[in-house]
Amino acid sequence: MPIQQTEFNTSQFFIPPILLSSLIHYAQQQDWSYHAWFENFNLDIDQVIQNQGFVPFSALCNVVQHALERTQQPNLGLLLGSSEGQVAMGILGFAMQACKDVTEAMQTALHYHPISGSVLDLKLHIQKDYCEIEILERCPCGALNAFFCDEVLASIMSCLNMMLGDHRELVDLELSYDGSSYLADYQRIFNCPVHFNSPKNIIRFHKNILSRTLKNHSPANYQTAIKMCDLALQQFKQINQPSLAQVLQYLIESHLPERFDMQQAAQHFHFSERHLRRLLKSEGLNFQLIRQHVLENKAKKMLRNDDSINEISHILGFSESREFRRAFKKWTGFSPTNFKKVELNQLI
Repeated sequence: MPIQQTEFNTSQFFIPPILLSSLIHYAQQQDWSYHAWFENFNLDIDQVIQNQGFVPFSALCNVVQHALERTQQPNLGLLLGSSEGQVAMGILGFAMQACKDVTEAMQTALHYHPISGSVLDLKLHIQKDYCEIEILERCPCGALNAFFCDEVLASIMSCLNMMLGDHRELVDLELSYDGSSYLADYQRIFNCPVHFNSPKNIIRFHKNILSRTLKNHSPANYQTAIKMCDLALQQFKQINQPSLAQVLQYLIESHLPERFDMQQAAQHFHFSERHLRRLLKSEGLNFQLIRQHVLENKAKKMLRNDDSINEISHILGFSESREFRRAFKKWTGFSPTNFKKVELNQLI
């Protein structure tokens, strides 16, 4: 059974500015002019450099996009992770170094990964002969997915090199994107086979790496560092506390095609249905409107992906496609077919 971070997915979240701070430090080393990357995004560069506070995910993406465009370095994620990875991990990296073995270090990294400033999530799978870390989007990153994955993967290697010194346990990399234009960088950093355009983003190791002991193991240092990590994680969760409506949207969509109803929602929160209804009303909401919003957005997304009407009807839990067509027309004023035509015309 996989070990996974359990963060609530939302497109509106805040993260520590560690990645941006590392980006600035790397730009300074390369003598790049970076101030223009931050223009119009309402970010205090001095606070970013000092790793103070939190930055919105959208603002971070905008800065990274500008950096990629201005530097013309498609391999920037790898360069950043391999150069700044150890420093960027901060107190989490210190805690990992103080662990007894790689297993404990990986468990620590998985639990506290959000405080590292990454916008991605990690999942550890342990198989018979190897273990693998899967890199997952916390929310859609679009064209920036390659940058963020490269940065995380290179940072993982930096941390392993820091903890173990010389090691040869890496099996291969699977990447969902095409980084063949800078294959030499992957070979230099990872020294293993790399498979592009794969279904998932995975770094795979021989299983014996888990039992490797760490040269800087220190229970006292670990306890000191973990207290600081706990505080940082608490602050991260507080600033990203999802609203009641967001949690309901997540629960409704995650249960599809099953119908997640008001009674199940109340049981999830350990509320009575009456109390849940009252809470929603105080926010100007009701359960059915939230459900409709989830189904409508899911349907629109699938139509844009050119999924069939029958498939969409099934995924959304409709017994017949005509019921879905009728519901979609009620939600949007368009039939599914006409909606696709309107969307297509807007792209032309």
